[in-house]
Amino acid sequence: MDDYGHHPTEIMATLTAIRESYKEKRLVVVFQPHRYTRTKGLFHEFTRSFYQSDVLIVLPIYAASEKKIKGVSAQCLCDGIREHGHKDVSYAPDFTQGLSMITHKIKKGDIVLTLGAGDIYRLGEKLIDLL
Repeated sequence: MDDYGHHPTEIMATLTAIRESYKEKRLVVVFQPHRYTRTKGLFHEFTRSFYQSDVLIVLPIYAASEKKIKGVSAQCLCDGIREHGHKDVSYAPDFTQGLSMITHKIKKGDIVLTLGAGDIYRLGEKLIDLL
């Protein structure tokens, strides 16, 4: 599955809907944060948005023409999510490593969700091609 959700409220709604529809399945989420300003401004909310996922992989921020903001990174977001209780969250520094992580973590019957407003859908397409 792929979803455009890139705001904490959207993310929580999407994950809740999937969890309610597929109660017995593991949910593997690959998230690409969108914009440095959004990640910075909603950092606290993002760290609490992924509780419904069983496995979470965080990719680098999709800048959408913004310049980097010192101290704002997907690695920091990943660490914050972990600090707020997520049991299985990892940072992938690029699509290649993200794809490798997914293929090693998924099990038969899992739901894989790519999530974000950038080019994350491309990773999902590559995963489909591999499987």
